Amino acid sequence: MAAPRHNFCLIIGGGVSGLVQAAELLRHRTLKREGLHILERAEDYGGVWKAATYPGAACDVFSILYQVSWHRNPAWKNLFPNRDELVDYYRQFADYYHLRESTTFKQNVLEATWLPDEMLWRVECEDVETHEKTLWTANVLIQAVGTYNRKKIPKLPGIDSFEGDIWHTLDWPAKFDFTNKRVAYIGTGPTSLQALPLIQSQTDSVTIYMRSMTYCHPFRDFQYPAWLLWVFGRIPGVLSVYAALVSFFFGIWAWFVFRPNSFLAKQEEARCKKHLTKTVSDPDLRAKLKPIGRFGAKRPLVSDTFFKLVQQANVSVVSEDLVGVTTDGITSQSRQPLETPTDTAGVPQLRQTNRPFDVIIWGTGFLMQGWGSMVPTRGLNGTLLSDHWADEPETLYGTMTSNFPNLIILNGPNTVTPWGSLIRGVERQAMHARRLMKLIHARSASSPTGRYAIMPKPGFEDLWTESLQSELDTLATSTRFGPGFYYLSKSGRNTFFFPFTQSYYAWRTLWIKEEEYTAWHGSAKAEEGV
Repeated sequence: MAAPRHNFCLIIGGGVSGLVQAAELLRHRTLKREGLHILERAEDYGGVWKAATYPGAACDVFSILYQVSWHRNPAWKNLFPNRDELVDYYRQFADYYHLRESTTFKQNVLEATWLPDEMLWRVECEDVETHEKTLWTANVLIQAVGTYNRKKIPKLPGIDSFEGDIWHTLDWPAKFDFTNKRVAYIGTGPTSLQALPLIQSQTDSVTIYMRSMTYCHPFRDFQYPAWLLWVFGRIPGVLSVYAALVSFFFGIWAWFVFRPNSFLAKQEEARCKKHLTKTVSDPDLRAKLKPIGRFGAKRPLVSDTFFKLVQQANVSVVSEDLVGVTTDGITSQSRQPLETPTDTAGVPQLRQTNRPFDVIIWGTGFLMQGWGSMVPTRGLNGTLLSDHWADEPETLYGTMTSNFPNLIILNGPNTVTPWGSLIRGVERQAMHARRLMKLIHARSASSPTGRYAIMPKPGFEDLWTESLQSELDTLATSTRFGPGFYYLSKSGRNTFFFPFTQSYYAWRTLWIKEEEYTAWHGSAKAEEGV
């Protein structure tokens, strides 16, 4: 293995977060281009959107909000952007800021380790094709690995014995003919809205297995008229004003609908239930599609066609629990006991049914918990980040954590605001990371050893994390209002959402507060304050 290659800052991940962070550092001249490098596992930029090759892949967030505020695209075709548009936009973004010359593709990061004597991060990579291993070192390590990349597939008996075709939506085959196929699709999340229409139009039968239904908001996508796109592209300021208005009104609406005690939340739930009653005439099917919990407890669907699709003649909806996979199908179990006990003890039994299929598709989404497990990352004393965080991760502002000097995380625990653009949230975090980087870079330059490191003090991590909890308890994701879903840890704590506004986050991170950090000034001995 060759000698390590060194950069002041390494960014793991060339998805949206990594690109925004790299451009933020370069456009503000916090680092020179040679001081920054991106390691990306895929062969090109795009992150989860590059990986999402299933039919109809698209975003359920307004296109005007799903872009960088200082690099706007005036030519979005639709209200909701499709996968190809998003990939093109972020590749053009990377090219605009000349990030390709600062990126190595096809790199799978095997491990990142903090070296206390050298005060550097050591990163071991492997080429995904040749398996050649390389070493990198960096003063600062930024993890921008994203959330929607760890496939969630049920651990069912016999899953490896299935003799037909089986895949997760993230592994969609390039070409597949559904003609004369019996298809099982597991899940009713947003991906189902996009993938199922093609399957339904081509196959003999499709059976949708659902554990629980979320709310379906009857909203229709539309194409921007040519004259409006002309205005966006030719008249300065109009696009920015339009984006600001959409962000403002959507933010107010979403702020309240995620709080079940609000009038808007109750109104939205009533609207979704009315849409279900009006669209689905079969009472049995309507009962299966009735949402569980409050609006926002699970990611809602945005569609006025989903209920029409599930009523097609070749579509069946099964609301039973999966218990196993056989060589030729799926075995599921009813949730209601049989009327007549079937065992000697007189205990009511649950009916099990095996249905034959040619294709099984897991539309079961992603693992939302298990923070810190994407890249094995070892901090002080060799502690793994996944062990350090375990079930209840604590951070300072969602971007740094104790015991891991000079490690910055993007889209970390409690950073996503459902009433604000995910991209705008990334921008806020990238701005905070830039200020941290500026401090570390300046202090390193003035240090006799050229090294400087900081990490949050545990007490301030506790204060920040606990300051979120009371407001998180007012959201629909709280077990106060119904069953807990994937936003919650095993202990029932929401580790995903940031419960305040992005403006509040920006204000809290506007400057670096010295008393919140432990610092190393060119030696392995920690000192109090920055």
